[in-house]
Amino acid sequence: MPSVISGDANVSATEFGFLDGVTSGLQSQIDSKLNLAGGKILQIVRATDSTQRSTTSTTYVDVTGMSVTITPQKSDSAVLVIATYFLDISGGSPNDAALAITDNSNNTLSGAQRAQHAINAASGVSHSSVIIGYSTPATTSATTYKLRFRLINAGGQTAYVQNALHTGQMYAIEVSA
Repeated sequence: MPSVISGDANVSATEFGFLDGVTSGLQSQIDSKLNLAGGKILQIVRATDSTQRSTTSTTYVDVTGMSVTITPQKSDSAVLVIATYFLDISGGSPNDAALAITDNSNNTLSGAQRAQHAINAASGVSHSSVIIGYSTPATTSATTYKLRFRLINAGGQTAYVQNALHTGQMYAIEVSA
């Protein structure tokens, strides 16, 4: 005998939770009623690095070990890339270090063009930092993102990504369109 629903026929999230383990046919019907608009996280890929890296270069070099490869599930997805690191610049005359997240062709990601860290004293500077970039790779092929760094001015200083002190991490998060 069919049930009759009277009053408010809306189902709350809590009530949906009670349906755990329902048959695939019923689950398909429930899914078709949900708003499956974009903005859902499809996957997260994470890489870690625990080695100290250094440079005296004024052109960008890779922070070896700070890269992550993701294969997007959908060609219209966006990828949010997050890198956490501990930066140290040796003392000396004033200098700045810059970091960026790039794809495997060294194209800089939107929002991650130049995270700049300044030194204005002989003692140097050290601190943890985060840089976030946004990419729309328009592919379902594997794409690699990497952290790169450099000194702004030549002058005898060294920039260090001190992942040996604080483990560096990179995340690539695919978000559906």
